[in-house]
Amino acid sequence: MNLYIINEVLYDYTAGMCVIAAESLPRCEQVFMEEFACGDSDFIKECKQKEFNEAGIKVIENVPYEKEEVVSYVYGGG
Repeated sequence: MNLYIINEVLYDYTAGMCVIAAESLPRCEQVFMEEFACGDSDFIKECKQKEFNEAGIKVIENVPYEKEEVVSYVYGGG
């Protein structure tokens, strides 16, 4: 399992960040979209997808984490 530290996402005037445990970057993206864009309008989904695509992502590989999930997050603020 890897930890993905994702910066410059979850905007609310300024950028937020989140940490996701996932097996791969594509799975990380899927977990991100399920958590932060699920049930939203197509416009919001497109915005969240764009945030993810343009985010700064750092990876910590091979961590002893049990399941894929959002570990922590914080929305940006004003």
